[in-house]
Amino acid sequence: MAKTYALSQKWGLFAGPLLCVAVAYLPALSFFQPKAQWAISIGLWMLVWWISEAIPMAATALLPLVLFPLVGLLDLKEAAAPYANPVIFLFMGGFMIALAMEKWRLHLRIALNIIRLTGTQAHTILLGMMCATALLSMWISNTATTLMMLPIASSIISLLTSESANLTSKQQANFALVLMLGIAYAASIGGIATLVGTPPNTVFAGFMAETYQYQVGFGAWMMVGVPFALLLLVATYGLLLVLYPSRIRHFEGAEALIQKQLADLGKMSRGETLTLAVFIATAFLWMGREYLIYWLPAMKNLTDTGIAMMAGVVLFVLPTDW
Repeated sequence: MAKTYALSQKWGLFAGPLLCVAVAYLPALSFFQPKAQWAISIGLWMLVWWISEAIPMAATALLPLVLFPLVGLLDLKEAAAPYANPVIFLFMGGFMIALAMEKWRLHLRIALNIIRLTGTQAHTILLGMMCATALLSMWISNTATTLMMLPIASSIISLLTSESANLTSKQQANFALVLMLGIAYAASIGGIATLVGTPPNTVFAGFMAETYQYQVGFGAWMMVGVPFALLLLVATYGLLLVLYPSRIRHFEGAEALIQKQLADLGKMSRGETLTLAVFIATAFLWMGREYLIYWLPAMKNLTDTGIAMMAGVVLFVLPTDW
């Protein structure tokens, strides 16, 4: 429970239900069927609460479970059915893997190693940051990836401003700008590449399955999503360099900074190793599920959702201090 409420939250808390009731009984909408009018009203209530964050967003999403049966839109069983959609559990499994990576700081190790390999020139540092962000965002939420990469970028920018006195303020500002923008754009671009990269992807897959009975598999999505994401990443990288050129040939101290952060992480722990193994196995199963079913017909009922949940269960079972 929140200890204090911002003014917008207080307004939203009361504005949501009041707007719902007002729209539900608004004569101007009488050309709608009563149930349709109630559906619009409840949708507006949820929208106000989501925008104002009057209550936690996840709690707002539970309103249909209470209100739909209450006003006669759906019975409880029908209202609850979408919450058990296989797509929800696919996303849940992806979140479990992401949380395990964050807990053991595997995502940070992956990002730092990618940046280390790209070199210490300004444009290669940007490339490394964008590649690392996009790669992680394929499996972890865009927001979490961005929050993880920002401290790394801030450290590099601080090092640049403190140790590169020969650079103009314009060069420093442009480098800082492209680094921050590159992370933000790369996080969104990476989310396009996989089915679990961002919630709209799984929502679309669920819509296709329910409306057109067409199953969008993980591998099929990646066949389209990965090339498209690569094109966007390259285009964004080039555009940032053209619009905000820094012309920094060599960045003294960047390599030492990355090496220090890697040294601080130490050797890979047992938890990191097991998480990496589960992550790689899950990714291969997602991408090769159709081939696995072809060679092992007994696995015909294996789904992307089943693979995701299996990975989540395995992460709970594997011991880190046996």
